[in-house]
Amino acid sequence: MGQSLEWARSTKGDAKLREEFHEDATIVFDLVDREERVKSTVIPHPAECMAALSRFRDMVRSIDFDDAASMASLKAYARQALEAFMGQTLPEKFPE
Repeated sequence: MGQSLEWARSTKGDAKLREEFHEDATIVFDLVDREERVKSTVIPHPAECMAALSRFRDMVRSIDFDDAASMASLKAYARQALEAFMGQTLPEKFPE
């Protein structure tokens, strides 16, 4: 997206943002699924990636963006999916 969550919420609204997050996760899920079915080794851990994306998609449909615990879980699922997709652990904190 490239913009802050607050900006996206104020311009699109929570419902549209939830829908976009869900659509994006579904696109990545389908890509990983196809790669797994053809036995590609491009994605190091496809099953783990799809499991995390599934949890992300389930949660994002009804997430309360103001609830810190829910947002922490959503971010954790996204992180798990990305790490499985890349095959490496991400740093705890990214440089600013």
